[in-house]
Amino acid sequence: MQRIDWYILRSFAGIFLKTLGISIFFLLMQMVWKYVDDLAGRGVDWWVILELLFYWSASVLPMAAPVAVLFAGIMVFGDLAESHELAAAKSSGASFYRLIRPLLLALALISAGMFFVANNLIPVANFKGENLLINIAKQRPTFNLQPGIFYAGLDGYSIKIGGKSDHEVTDVLIYDHRERGQGNHTVIMAPKAVLHYTEGNRWMEMELFHGTSYQEFRAEKREERDRKPFLESSFKRMMIRVNMGSFEMGDLYSIHRSDEYNMLNVHQLDKAIDGLYEQYSKRQEEVNMIMRNKYYGWNGQDSIQMAGKVDTSDPYDVRSMKSRLKGHYLFRAVNNAIHAAQGNRDYMEQIQSEYVWRNQIIARHYLEFHKKFSVAIACILLFFIGAPLGAIIQKGGFGLPFVISVLLFLVHYVLTIIFEKMGREWLISPFWAIWLPNAILLPISIWMTVWAANDASVNSFARLRRRLLRWRPFPSLK
Repeated sequence: MQRIDWYILRSFAGIFLKTLGISIFFLLMQMVWKYVDDLAGRGVDWWVILELLFYWSASVLPMAAPVAVLFAGIMVFGDLAESHELAAAKSSGASFYRLIRPLLLALALISAGMFFVANNLIPVANFKGENLLINIAKQRPTFNLQPGIFYAGLDGYSIKIGGKSDHEVTDVLIYDHRERGQGNHTVIMAPKAVLHYTEGNRWMEMELFHGTSYQEFRAEKREERDRKPFLESSFKRMMIRVNMGSFEMGDLYSIHRSDEYNMLNVHQLDKAIDGLYEQYSKRQEEVNMIMRNKYYGWNGQDSIQMAGKVDTSDPYDVRSMKSRLKGHYLFRAVNNAIHAAQGNRDYMEQIQSEYVWRNQIIARHYLEFHKKFSVAIACILLFFIGAPLGAIIQKGGFGLPFVISVLLFLVHYVLTIIFEKMGREWLISPFWAIWLPNAILLPISIWMTVWAANDASVNSFARLRRRLLRWRPFPSLK
């Protein structure tokens, strides 16, 4: 490599690493603010918070790396153009393509590194980060209680709170449904409650103060239930013991959740997609078998044998059915048929919702699979937009290049979010949902690179604007 190659490579590497660190910090803050009330000053050790931040920082790398590459490309070539070093290099015979050649090796390393991070590090970081959150929730029962939202993670109870602080909650509303299949017969309201829980203990004590309990009155006769719909009682202090077995290993909140789509690498995702399709096919066969067994025997031969001497040229003719059913039997048959049809309609609506859910799960696995490759390609495409743009605007420093890079990255990010949402709903294929933003950037990057190689500048934008204003698609006829 010549001296100018090392100079450009050092400049790009320095700006890239600085921008990458700043981008990770800002993107990490949005995750920190989400849990700041539960983590800061709540008895969680500081090294646990640092470990959690380390896991989260790996998950934001796919967003931080492309913007760092874009900003570094704009800033390096913007500085070269502003200090006339780019013009001096071109006058000595080095073209724009020659100047970006040493950075191709850096781009290859960055892209390979981003694929390695997305495929190997992020699944492990997501797995350990979620396990760490679960462990924090096990130590602090109020961690999963969110104000204004019912929480059903405690065995036998649904709880809604108005606020919380460490082990104390306010404006508590509790639905007691420990008797399975009997509904919510008891409602407890209290302005304040304190949770007593020791790590490793199977039971948590919930101490409520100055509340009211409403219990539905159970009676065999309807008249008594109408007369006494519920029992109301007030209390100064009530103690409720909640079974915390669901927070133990291997139960509802098991930490072995490695089957989530964001915790799998490429090979695991490939196997998981095949398994999901196999489950989908089995479920379709089960539904077909259920409906087939439900109406088994409704064929032409059975109908002819049932009809006897009745003319059964059409075994499903309603008139032949009416001739065999008289009086209240006909009414009962019609009524049962209506209920059966309504039940089948409700059942098929549930099956349809289940199929939609299964398709969404499959789509999420496909999106995660292609996302591991697309982030590496996005880094390359954004560089071939940033470097030519820096040479064209001829502005270095932190001001204008930063603004332009953020705007371009926001465009790419918004396109990614829009198409990814469409891919989750199967409005478009998950493949195109991930690759369409890169497909949009590809012609733009090629055009920008060719334009910068032909010594374009800011004045070229003005000339292009004047040409567009003078352009008439349909000239007037004289």
